[in-house]
Amino acid sequence: MKKFLIATTALIATAGLAQADIAMSGIAKAGLQYNSEGDENTKVHNEVQLIVDGTGETDGGLQFGFNTNILIENNGTVDNDDTTVFLSGAFGKLSFGSVAEADEVAGLSDIGWDGLDVDDVAEALVGDELEDLYGRDLSHNVNYTYATGALTFSLSGQLASGSHAADDVDSYAAGIKYNFSDAYVGLGYADHNIGAENAEVISVFAGATFSGVKVAALYSDAEHSIGGTDYDAKAYGLNASYTMDALTLSLGLGKADFDGASGLNDQTSVGIGAAYDLGGGASVHGGLAQVKSLGDENQGTKVGADDKETRADFGVTFTF
Repeated sequence: MKKFLIATTALIATAGLAQADIAMSGIAKAGLQYNSEGDENTKVHNEVQLIVDGTGETDGGLQFGFNTNILIENNGTVDNDDTTVFLSGAFGKLSFGSVAEADEVAGLSDIGWDGLDVDDVAEALVGDELEDLYGRDLSHNVNYTYATGALTFSLSGQLASGSHAADDVDSYAAGIKYNFSDAYVGLGYADHNIGAENAEVISVFAGATFSGVKVAALYSDAEHSIGGTDYDAKAYGLNASYTMDALTLSLGLGKADFDGASGLNDQTSVGIGAAYDLGGGASVHGGLAQVKSLGDENQGTKVGADDKETRADFGVTFTF
């Protein structure tokens, strides 16, 4: 990896630069959120997301660029909500920053207007979602992807940086995806080592679109250790939607079984949603779900096996 990065840096330094382009887009949301277990059951939520894309090309034909999302929620502070820098060419695409974990080759869509985390239960073992169990940052910051025809192959990892103190975290992943007609299949593998604890995860993805119906499915199997004890874990989920003219109806299901590790068994989620396209970049969304999960960004705090949350949201979304 070091030799590859040094060669890439030298290539950038010696190549002539052409004029770069900057493009900006945005998303604005306003609506209501409900959580049966929240301090305040019903809340007003609004946010604005500014998306900035920069692209350019060297005289030698290398493409380079960045993407950054700036988020302002509830009239609060301005936050960097993911930034990625990339370089691409015949060798593939090399990305740094907020990158996709290679084993999550095709994630499931969420239910609702701002997201009710129905998909998080099904995805509890893939990508960086296991960080909710181990209480450590498992998000990757380097990704290499190569695509040829219908086949896409990816490698990713977490390397120590200003925002990733990876001294005792070794996290790497690989994934492969094949697209054919209006369908796809994918396979992912991840290896996480967090101090004395570790997890190996294999995941299988599949999906298709036909006659207004879109279906995506995920199954993952993990061998992991907590406190010196080994456990098996399995998670799976399904997301389906049907679009007729401006109306889209959706259904999401998820289940994760951690084999009784620290009481983390039988995590489930189910949700239904609807969206109506008003045209001109405006749409109305809503969703209702019941979720029993590891918790919402609890960083290691485990929710009891009998805790359930009823969640709902409704609002408008504007794209610019």
